[in-house]
Amino acid sequence: MFNDALSTFLLTMQLQTTLFPSLALSQCASQIALSSTWDLLGPFQIGTREAEWGADPLSFHGGFQNLIPENTTFPSSLPLNGSATWFTTTLSRASPPSNSSRGTISVSFNNTNWDVLRSTYGWSGIQFQAWARGEIDLCEEETVVVYVVGANEFWIDDRQYFGGDMYAYKLAPVVVNLGRGKHKLDVRVAHDIRAFGGGMPPSVGVEVDVRVANGGLVAVEKGVVVSDLVAGRLAGRWVSVPVRNEEMEGWIEVLEVSGGDNSTTVAIGEGYLPLRIAPGQSRPVKFLVEEIGFNSSALAVNFKYKLEHGAKENWISVRKSLTVVANLNLPQKYTFLHPSGIVSYAILRPPPSTSSCAPHGNDTLPILLAFHGAGVEADSDQSKSQYDGMPDVCSWVFIPSGVTTWSGDDWHIWGFADVEAGIKAIPQWMKDTNWDGQGIDLDKWVITGHSNGGQGTWYALTHRNDKVIAAAPLSGYLSIPAYVPYHMWHESDPKKMSMVLASLNSYKHELLTQNMVGTPIIQQHGREDDNVPVFHSRRMSQLITEAGWEADYWEIPGRGHWWEGVMLDGGLSPFLRHYLEERPVISELPSNFSIVTANPADMGARGGIVIDQLYMPDQLGRIDVGVSASLWHLQASNIRRWHFEKPRSSESELPTRVIIDDQELEVPTQSEYWFVVSSSDWKLVERVGQQWGSLDAFLSTKGHFNIFLPQGSAIRPYHAEVASDISRNLFQYFAADSEISSKQFPANTTVGNSVFIGFPEDLGVPLSEISGEFSISKSEDAVFLQDASGYRRRYRIEPGMGLIYLYPLPNESLGIVLWGADEVGLRAAARLFPLRTGVGQPNFILLGSEAGWSGVGGVRAMGMFDFSWKISSAAYL
Repeated sequence: MFNDALSTFLLTMQLQTTLFPSLALSQCASQIALSSTWDLLGPFQIGTREAEWGADPLSFHGGFQNLIPENTTFPSSLPLNGSATWFTTTLSRASPPSNSSRGTISVSFNNTNWDVLRSTYGWSGIQFQAWARGEIDLCEEETVVVYVVGANEFWIDDRQYFGGDMYAYKLAPVVVNLGRGKHKLDVRVAHDIRAFGGGMPPSVGVEVDVRVANGGLVAVEKGVVVSDLVAGRLAGRWVSVPVRNEEMEGWIEVLEVSGGDNSTTVAIGEGYLPLRIAPGQSRPVKFLVEEIGFNSSALAVNFKYKLEHGAKENWISVRKSLTVVANLNLPQKYTFLHPSGIVSYAILRPPPSTSSCAPHGNDTLPILLAFHGAGVEADSDQSKSQYDGMPDVCSWVFIPSGVTTWSGDDWHIWGFADVEAGIKAIPQWMKDTNWDGQGIDLDKWVITGHSNGGQGTWYALTHRNDKVIAAAPLSGYLSIPAYVPYHMWHESDPKKMSMVLASLNSYKHELLTQNMVGTPIIQQHGREDDNVPVFHSRRMSQLITEAGWEADYWEIPGRGHWWEGVMLDGGLSPFLRHYLEERPVISELPSNFSIVTANPADMGARGGIVIDQLYMPDQLGRIDVGVSASLWHLQASNIRRWHFEKPRSSESELPTRVIIDDQELEVPTQSEYWFVVSSSDWKLVERVGQQWGSLDAFLSTKGHFNIFLPQGSAIRPYHAEVASDISRNLFQYFAADSEISSKQFPANTTVGNSVFIGFPEDLGVPLSEISGEFSISKSEDAVFLQDASGYRRRYRIEPGMGLIYLYPLPNESLGIVLWGADEVGLRAAARLFPLRTGVGQPNFILLGSEAGWSGVGGVRAMGMFDFSWKISSAAYL
């Protein structure tokens, strides 16, 4: 049955346009061409990261796909006279390879008084959305590879694609079969300050790149992840090569990986091959290089594959040049496994081989952890050389990649997991390189970073405080809502918007300043910064003072956002040297300190205290601690469960007695002690560990993602299309691996978090061992939400309704459920799959059809699950 559905899906991708006469067959000057003139319609209002919620005004008018430019105007709050009209623009052509066509369309509008909007609403006022329409012209039926860079939604004829490529990764294009003739290409453009900057007048350049597919299995050399060659050997043995199925008639199985020359041998992890790849899907193939020729200049690898139900075996090869590093003491790229199982990399500069850094018994050195900014490649010369001004500092310099140049999700769940995995892998680097120099203390960090890396520094300081010796955030922003305020979102009930904002609490560092008290901090910011306004650092400095602590604050006159030496100028170099060399210890906390958290899953220990559960998931939890020798006084607010773990540093000691909310208890001598009385199996029946958080908790997977399609007669062609979109977007934005499956969910699975396209019970997914019926269920004509009081709310199923929610799975894993009353509803729900930061998705969202044009205003219900997986009483129902 699934193969029948897949065949139908593939047939629908052979798009022939008959609705629009202008798209009739034509004589072609080349094999493939993009139209020179593009129609634009706009501008329309859009808020910061609001596009995922729908919020497209043209949806009210039937959708841009059904409109034609015949002097039609549409109401809009941005342009003069309140009317958005059609314009034309010209494709700026590039010189692409043969059998391809590429160009950029510049989207801007002169029918709007942008100066007034910016002076009134700031950057929020110059964000806009619009639509652009062009054509792809083919001389023959072809399978084509389509890149749309700088947009997150587009349509090819009557097929919608959501996710796009906002950050110009160009790793996961759409692969589609198109018939001879002209095909509509409709692109939804959203001007996002974070992605495109705040230049005036605002404009967006969208690159469109269409190529004839090679067919079969294609290796994507650009995405190869491999270590540097240091002193004749690889600094890390893990390698990843992305491959793409450009054979639209069926699935491909990768059967074997082997060295491409006699000097290279590789090994594959157990159970990883064969690797199944759906039509159009991109997946990374990972393997270990066991041996490579001494001082090789490139890594050559061969892949054997076949069509899933075919007999013929084929081979492809990829060759990747290696970067050669002269000696072990220089910055170098090494590879390791991210918790999701993909291969990632970081830059490591070991301590110098000077007499002052020679090994001394069991002495170990701390880590200088440096977060890069948005769009910066950790492996770039700029990144590698940023600490050349301190060549002799006795520490380990560690520059994580965060998996991607935008650090996956702003150094939060996905990106920070990469940081910790990279640090944990350093001992393996020592083993692989025969390192015999100074040792490392993996739990002592001096942290710094610039721009988005400055924000990452705030995140590490507030969420992993017990590991931080000192912090130096540079030109960092407070939080996404503070960077570009959410003024221009479409109108909605204030309680709905409160759910959106509460979902971002764990990333609002301005709310977590109490977690910084006791840690030395230096702030630096260029006074003329027009990228991250200096207000952000000034405000945080004030908030730190109001928390009862002081930061050393430096504002550099005449400097903007970035300049040569930004990482070491002013007081930075002596500050870093002091805490890396003179006092490489974690300071004792004050006798009175606090722990504040919005999400127990992404919060580490502070003072040896770990918060495990909140009562109310949509508000902050807090513990205030007073230390008096071996007796600690604790006052808790919105905390259901917490425990002690190892002390903050080797010099610290845990108390022997504690007074918790006026109740005195003795602390046992074992390393961990839980301060909530309950059954020993609470982890089986309650929300635990990485299951906490907003919808983006799903990204905290321990293994590759799984995407499960409906079974039997329930499957529709668009189910496979949505699965393909989700897989492509996971790979595009996170370099994440996902497997699409039509098999029944295995009850004993321990690999990765899972996406279910359809209600879990319809896919054979067992309910986790939580007590009672799950809070969300469905009948033939209604969706039911059971609130905190036990009352079941009934929502009649209607056209365009969509639903997305978290679902507990065994072994502390998570599922995301996607359901739609129809294709429109399912696609609306799938748009809210967590890809970009700042969208603010709570644990469950029930969308009505109005969300297409009113965004959050069209939500029927939304909110969070509490510790027992019941809907929180603060939810919007």
